[in-house]
Amino acid sequence: MKKLTCLFACVVLLTSITFPGRNTEQKPPNILFILADDLGRECVSSYGSDIFKTPNIDRLAREGVMFTHAFSNPYCTPTRSELLTGRYPFATNTSRVIYDYKHHKDMVLDVSEPSFARQLQQVGYKTAIAGKWQLSFLAKQDWVHEFGFDSYMLWQIMTDKDERTTRFHNPYFRKDGKVIADEIKDRYGPDVMVDYLIDFMKESHKEGKPFMAYYTSLLPHFPWVPTPDSEDQTIPGDVGSQEVVRGNPKFFPAMIDRLDHHVGRLMDALDDLGITRDTIVIFLADNGTDQQLYSSIHGQIVLGGKGTLTDRATQVPLLIRWPEKIKAGSVDDALVKVADFLPTLCELGKAPLPQQSIHGQSFAARLTGDSTREERSWVFIQMADESYLRSKDWIVTDKGEYKKVQPYPKDAEEVDPETLNKATRQYLEQLRAELFALINVK
Repeated sequence: MKKLTCLFACVVLLTSITFPGRNTEQKPPNILFILADDLGRECVSSYGSDIFKTPNIDRLAREGVMFTHAFSNPYCTPTRSELLTGRYPFATNTSRVIYDYKHHKDMVLDVSEPSFARQLQQVGYKTAIAGKWQLSFLAKQDWVHEFGFDSYMLWQIMTDKDERTTRFHNPYFRKDGKVIADEIKDRYGPDVMVDYLIDFMKESHKEGKPFMAYYTSLLPHFPWVPTPDSEDQTIPGDVGSQEVVRGNPKFFPAMIDRLDHHVGRLMDALDDLGITRDTIVIFLADNGTDQQLYSSIHGQIVLGGKGTLTDRATQVPLLIRWPEKIKAGSVDDALVKVADFLPTLCELGKAPLPQQSIHGQSFAARLTGDSTREERSWVFIQMADESYLRSKDWIVTDKGEYKKVQPYPKDAEEVDPETLNKATRQYLEQLRAELFALINVK
């Protein structure tokens, strides 16, 4: 018996020894973050779209988790700044969309603000971004590297002479501080971006480093113009006309198809590299669909809500896949706001939080089935100088309005507080107090 006990102790000792050269610490997961531009839930078939088919995006829902209560802001710049920094737009001076240097040069995201890319970079991640930036004017405020991206390829919205540029055909892109246009003039812009990120993922994998690839897609934002798969390749309208600025809505379905195609290409690249199990894939939209577009979801006609203080503008698709960690085909109704991604990505990547205060709340534990951590009770939405808090059932605005949430895509309905019972009134008054306490601390 003594011999058996001694033998068992030796086995335990040997199995606990760390041999030289053997890495016993698990490598952090790779992160592929895909952000669609102007894509409401009614455009994704896994959310119930009656018109659009998105098989590759749906694959993420089938193999991962679908969030039903994820929220952005109604416009892109406020969402993108909040997503990157974990801070609400009022705190970063980014509550409005920037697109004209002369009028918006002082409304850009300052490099002193936090960045989830910078935090991941600090713990050894290779980081890259490709697509749309719209947080500063790259011709004169090229701060992308300073925000923690080792490399980038982005659409430069204006030239150094303040002239507007194109993003789809004859694209005008900036790559690590240098404008590239002539070498890609005959290519479809979004395809160039995806090729760039796939090369980045291959290089990072070859070097044995974890990566964070951030694809801020240009699709399906206007101008609605032909994609490489469109039968009609005619660019609508004359140069300088309003029609060229907006394009033709008939091309919108093809642009969604191309976005879905890109999601498929990126996931196929993970499969080819053999790193699908080691990579978290996140799919999100920056806001709802353009107001000039109609769609249908679960038999209901939907007018795009971008730029409105409604769920059609802010309740966006969010799908996350992490094989063997996230239960395939699961659905989560927890409230999630774009500010939550900074602390979530830091937790998943074992990166420290920034020194600055953030508004986001990590939901990393929910991804692996731990629902014991307290979830959000409300989300904060901001568009320019207007804002509100939204719980799962109620909206309280900065004008003091109380609104009852309706099933998506219906707009919330204003309610006379005198018709509510005492407990509900007290709850809404508490929400209002929290909203005003939040927006008055600037």
